[in-house]
Amino acid sequence: MITWTIGTRLGPYVLVSPIGTGGMGEVWKARDTRLDRVVAIKRLKGDYSNRFKREARAIAALNHPHICQLYDIGPDYLVMEYIDGKPLRSPLPAQEAVRLAIQIASALEQAHRRGIIHSDLKPSNIMVTEGGATKLLDFGLARLVPSADSAIISGPNATTVRWPMYSQYKMKSRKRSLPRSR
Repeated sequence: MITWTIGTRLGPYVLVSPIGTGGMGEVWKARDTRLDRVVAIKRLKGDYSNRFKREARAIAALNHPHICQLYDIGPDYLVMEYIDGKPLRSPLPAQEAVRLAIQIASALEQAHRRGIIHSDLKPSNIMVTEGGATKLLDFGLARLVPSADSAIISGPNATTVRWPMYSQYKMKSRKRSLPRSR
């Protein structure tokens, strides 16, 4: 894994400045030279290819004003919408908290309708723009679940059809009761 520095080129993207780093990766502010726009580029450290693919698929499946957009993918990075804002902070006045909560709930509702559970919802994964809009970030731990009213086609060449309502019932009936509930 090469070290990224200011000025590093990744195809049409030029790294401008680091935004943040964590245990699993780093995020950089960059310039898309084809479209002359600012983007965010996220690169995962180590072997997190499954998480990387899951995040790309989850974000690509969503189109909502309060969810960060995916623009492109590279061999070990995601190119996403750059959000000019700050992570959600508290305390907030009650009216402002409700306004932001409605935006966040709307984004989560859209994801859930698509069968995507964020799984890492926390203030640092919610940006608030200067204009007061929220943007939900980091779908790296997202789980894909079937919706209750649709069939899931899976397996090689889509030869297996699983009906979620039946599967959910079957799974529930297999669970053993806990000692305290007997």
